[in-house]
Amino acid sequence: GLSQCSYFNLKCLQVIWTTLLKVYVKGGLFEKSRELLLELEALGYAEEEMPYCLLMDGLAKTGQINEARSIFDEVKEKGVKSGGYSHSIMISAYCRQGLFGEAKQLAKDFEAQYDKYDLVILNSMLCAYCRADDMESVMRTLRKMDELRISPGYNTFHILIKYFCKQKLYLLAYRTMEDMHRKGHQPQEELCSSLIFYLGKTKAHAEAFSVYTMLKYGKRTMCKALHEKILHILIAGQLLKEAYVVVKDNSELISQAAIKKFANAFMKLGNINMINDVMKVIHGSGYKIDQELFQIAISRYIENPEKKDLLLQLLQWMPGQGYAVDSSTRNLILKNSHLFGRQLIAEILSRQQMMSKALKSH
Repeated sequence: GLSQCSYFNLKCLQVIWTTLLKVYVKGGLFEKSRELLLELEALGYAEEEMPYCLLMDGLAKTGQINEARSIFDEVKEKGVKSGGYSHSIMISAYCRQGLFGEAKQLAKDFEAQYDKYDLVILNSMLCAYCRADDMESVMRTLRKMDELRISPGYNTFHILIKYFCKQKLYLLAYRTMEDMHRKGHQPQEELCSSLIFYLGKTKAHAEAFSVYTMLKYGKRTMCKALHEKILHILIAGQLLKEAYVVVKDNSELISQAAIKKFANAFMKLGNINMINDVMKVIHGSGYKIDQELFQIAISRYIENPEKKDLLLQLLQWMPGQGYAVDSSTRNLILKNSHLFGRQLIAEILSRQQMMSKALKSH
């Protein structure tokens, strides 16, 4: 075989053998891989854990967990130099098989045995502790990662966020998602959607909106129902400026009932300077503005006479869109017309009346 080629330097030969082992493992030829591993041992190329890990990983991924474990034990018995990679393969394998107790035990063994941690082993340990529902170890591992400035990987972030949600630690889940986003990962929509729901339920309205924004400006597609879902949360939290942005950008995806709810809330409590803009947006969305909304808006303007320009603009805008105030709102305006210029108010109102008469006669 290749062992006769004396002119090959050993390193080069090792690479060839290891590559061959990879090919066998990938092809599922585990018997052949086993034989090759024995040859590598005989030649003294198996002092590092890598060749064993290749075979272990191959076995574990095809569900042969006991065979993988026996190789793991062999590595320990033979005193093969290990950096913990074999531990992380076995921990991940146990997690995949749903054997969380075994995964947790191996993670604990690793902590007791080594003081050298890398990204791979820490991610494996975190997953194991989350799945085994061991909060204390989860927090300990996170602190360790923090000290070592090692960040969870994409999958580990997801596992952590799901775990915190399951534990009803929604703000911790939110902070973890923020961290994930800062590190340049795009969280899955499903996870964002359920976190938005939980944050909304626990009155963390601003945080829910922040998750919505991460999703909206991310590269993933977004479920259309989410716009209305966040709108209800924002109305409940009285974050009406943010609610306005959601309606303005997605009015065609939001039901008339939700638009009505938003409009009512905004006219009563929203920023007075934006009332006219909101009127235009909801009218533009195909929503027919009712008298009650006009009355609430106009009453607010009358309570704040310094906003008279906004009142006049609203009244002048109405006839062009087919709107006129009803008699009770009309009387309210006339009673206070001295605040806004009697002459001008009278002209605008008569224009509105002419328009509504013309509409009725058609």
